[in-house]
Amino acid sequence: MAAPQYLPIPETIHILACETINRRVEKIPFTRDGIEITERLIDLTLESLNADVTRTLVLTGRPETRTGLADCLSERIGGDQSAAAPVIADILVKAGLAEPAEVLDTATHTKSRGIHLLQAWTWHIGSGDFVSTKGLYSGEETDAWLARCPICKIGILSQVIGKRLFGIPPTDYYFDCSHCGAKFIPEKAGFRLVSIARIADPRWRQYLNSCKTPDEWAAIVREGTQVKQASQKIATSKYRMAAKKPEIVPLPEPLHRPAKALMHVEGVPVHFPTVKDGSLVVTGTSKTLYFRSAKLRFLRGIRHDVFTHIESTLHQALESPAFSEVKPIFVQEYSRYLPLRLGPVAEELRKKKDPRLKLLLHRYGDVDFGSFALDDETQANQKGILIIFVQARLCHLTACHTTFADLVDNTFGNITADMCYQDGDETRCRINNLVTIFRDTPSIWVHEMEDDQAIDAVVADLKKRYLKVSEDTS
Repeated sequence: MAAPQYLPIPETIHILACETINRRVEKIPFTRDGIEITERLIDLTLESLNADVTRTLVLTGRPETRTGLADCLSERIGGDQSAAAPVIADILVKAGLAEPAEVLDTATHTKSRGIHLLQAWTWHIGSGDFVSTKGLYSGEETDAWLARCPICKIGILSQVIGKRLFGIPPTDYYFDCSHCGAKFIPEKAGFRLVSIARIADPRWRQYLNSCKTPDEWAAIVREGTQVKQASQKIATSKYRMAAKKPEIVPLPEPLHRPAKALMHVEGVPVHFPTVKDGSLVVTGTSKTLYFRSAKLRFLRGIRHDVFTHIESTLHQALESPAFSEVKPIFVQEYSRYLPLRLGPVAEELRKKKDPRLKLLLHRYGDVDFGSFALDDETQANQKGILIIFVQARLCHLTACHTTFADLVDNTFGNITADMCYQDGDETRCRINNLVTIFRDTPSIWVHEMEDDQAIDAVVADLKKRYLKVSEDTS
C-alpha cells in the first residue's frame, strides 16, 4: 500500500479553517473529551484527508487493508491517536469543514465510521493560496467573492438552504460568511448584504443593504472600487501629514513578536545550583536561601488575542495621559475609528500589519497568554519571596506580603485586555508570557518567610547582588 502524499495546507485555508472553528465550535486551542485541539492538529487532519484520493478516511483503519485517520495522525504526531481521531473528526463536522461518511472495508465487507472532507476545503499542487469553489453552488455566481468574503476578506461564503432570515422575504437560499457572519440574499441579478453577526472590519457599514452583482462583489474582494479609493484617500492624507510634520514621519517597527522570538529570555544570567529535592540554592550577602518550584495548574488554553477584548472606545482610550503624544496621529488619520470599540480597531490594525498598532500596545501586548494558578494549597497560603527563573536567567524578583496565591493566581496568572495597552501593566504581561511559554518546565520559584521586614531586607539584598537595581525588573 503506497504511503500517502501529504501536501502542506495553504496558508489561506489554514486561516479560514481555524477562524471557522473559532466561530462555530470553540476558540482554539481548547480541550474536548481530554484531547487538546490545536491549530497543528487541525492542519494535520486536513492534510491527511486531502491526501486521500477520495478525500475520505475511516476513523480507525486496518493498516494491512486501509489507512485510517488515526493511523495518519499517529504517523505524523507520534503515539496512539485512536482517541483523537473521532474527536477531531466530530469538530470538523460541526464546523462545516467535513461530513460523516461510511467506508466499506473490501476485505471484511463491513462498513466503518469515516469522515469526508468537503470540496470547498480541498486543494492540490496547483491550487496556489486558495482553492476555487467553482461548481459548489448552482447559478452563475462569480467564484472570487464566494472564495473570500467581500466584507471581512477572510471568511468563505457557504450556501445555506432551507432556512429563513428574520425580517427578510423568503428566499430559496442565501450565502453565509464563516468568519464575520455576513449574509447575502439573491436579488435579481445580484446579491444584497442584509446582516452581519459581528464586526470584524469597522468599515462594513458602508455595504449594509447594498445590492451588487457578483462581479462588483469580486472587485471589492480584489481591493477594487470603493475600498481601494478609500484607502488611496487615507494614504494621500497620511503623506500630506508627513510632509507638514516631519517629526511624526518615523514609524515604529512592526509589533508582532511570535513566541519563538521570546525563547531568548530577557533577564540576568546567573547560576543557581540545585539540591537533591530540586530546590534552587540562592546565596545572599548574609544567608543562603532555598527556593522551591511552584506547582501550577493551567486553567485553559493559550490565548492569542487578549488585547482585542477591551470594551472602551478608541476615543476613550486616547484620553489617557499615556496616549497624549500619539493622540493627534489617531485623531487626524483614524477619525472614523474614534467612536468604535478599541479591541476591534486594534485587531484591524494588526490584520493590516499597520505599524501604528505599537503606538497603542506595549511590547508584550500582542503575545501569547495563559491563565494559571498555584496547585499546592499549602504553598498558596504562604508568603515570602518569589522569583521568575528560566533558562538560567533571573527574570523577576519581588516580595510577597499577602499570599503567593494572591500574587500568582490573581496577578501574574490573570491577564485582562486593558493590561496590554501602553497604559497597562507590561511587567505582568511579560511574566505571564514567560510562564506560558515555559509551561512544561519550572519557572516560578518561592521561598517562604513570615517577617515582612525580613522579606524586604532580603529582597533588597538579592536585587543589589544579582539585578544591580533598586526596583523590580520589567
